[in-house]
Amino acid sequence: MELLNKVASLTMIVFVVSCMLAVGLRLTVSQVIAPLRNARLVTFALLANFVLMPLAAMAIAELLQLDGSLGGALLLLGTAPGAPFLPLLAGIAKVDLAFSVGLTVMLMVLSVVYMPLVLPFLLSGVSVDPSKIATSLLLLMLFRWELGSR
Repeated sequence: MELLNKVASLTMIVFVVSCMLAVGLRLTVSQVIAPLRNARLVTFALLANFVLMPLAAMAIAELLQLDGSLGGALLLLGTAPGAPFLPLLAGIAKVDLAFSVGLTVMLMVLSVVYMPLVLPFLLSGVSVDPSKIATSLLLLMLFRWELGSR
């Protein structure tokens, strides 16, 4: 079982890195930043990720009467904004790839502040280390931008 967990973790890392490679090589920094100037679109995206999703997770956990660990897992997922494979899905759906990359980066940065503040209020006994979140996300972003600048 431990081998399966290690293989699953490695597979997820390979998937995320390959997604970043695929997107990062197609866009410049200015192409990514340009769609983020649309205040209305950015506001809706932030509200969806930082307000609506956590509220939906809380409502679903309450509605389904999930026990502590399942409800906690759902709240954890609901408060984790965005997903690193969002740009890949945007590419498949043929929507604004630059906006999805910019939004993903913005959500990564904001989650470093958001999750440590929100999770202790939603889940008793939980503490979140912002430096660990920041380190992993910073490495992902640097890797993405380094590949995108080539």
